[in-house]
Amino acid sequence: MRVKRAKVYRKLMQFYQQTFEFREPYQILVSPDFILEAVSKNIDLSKALEEVVGGKVRVLITYCSICDIRKDSPQREKAIATSKGFEKRRCPHKTPIKGIDCMKEIMGDSNKHNYCVAVQDQQMRSKLRQIKGVPILHVSHSVVVLEPIPRHVRDAGKDRLGDKAGLTELERKMLKTVKEEARQARGSLRPKRKIKKAKGPNPLAVKKAKNAKSSSKSAPGTKRPRTEANANTKSKKPKK
Repeated sequence: MRVKRAKVYRKLMQFYQQTFEFREPYQILVSPDFILEAVSKNIDLSKALEEVVGGKVRVLITYCSICDIRKDSPQREKAIATSKGFEKRRCPHKTPIKGIDCMKEIMGDSNKHNYCVAVQDQQMRSKLRQIKGVPILHVSHSVVVLEPIPRHVRDAGKDRLGDKAGLTELERKMLKTVKEEARQARGSLRPKRKIKKAKGPNPLAVKKAKNAKSSSKSAPGTKRPRTEANANTKSKKPKK
C-alpha cells in the first residue's frame, strides 16, 4: 500500500476510534459479493483488510452469506475455501435468505456492534452511509479501499465529542465564537513587517579617489605660479 493512502486510512480509523469507540481487533462483516470479487482479483483478504484498517481484524460472515457463496459461480470453490477461515456470525434466519438482506438486518439503524462492513453492492453501501459510524470497504481496481467519511457523519462526530466533553449546544457556540475572536485578535496584534529601503554604500568600504597630481606634473605648456621660495632661490648666486 502506498504511504500516502495508508496515512489517509489511519486518520479515518482514528476518527472512528475517538468518536464511535472502535477498538482492535476491528470486526469486519463481509458480504458474499465482496469475497467473490476479492477472490477473482487474487487478493489475500485477511492481509489486505489489516493493512487498510491499520490493525488486527476479526473477519465475520453470516450463514446466509455462506449459502450465497455456495451457489454456482466461476470462483465458487476458491471463495468457499476462503470463507472457511472467517468467523461465523450468528443470524436469526433458520431458512437462509440473501446474504445482503441478512447483513441489513444485522446492521439495523445504529451499528451498535461497531462493525466495519466490506461490500460491493451499491445500494447496500448507500444505505450504510446513512448510518452514523460505519467504516465501509470495497474492492476497486484490484485493491481493497476504505471509503471517506460522509459530511453528515463528521458533523455528528463533532457533536458527539462535544457531548462527551460535557458541553451544551450554547456552550459549544460560545466557545467557537471566543476562538474566532482570539484568532482575529492575534492577527491584529501581529507586528507589521518593515519594508527594507535601499541603503547607500558603506563609506568605510568605498575606495577613496586618488588626489590630483601636483601642478609640477601638470600638462605641458602651463607655467608654475611664482612663489616666495622660488624667488629666493633665484636671487642667490653661487659663490666663485
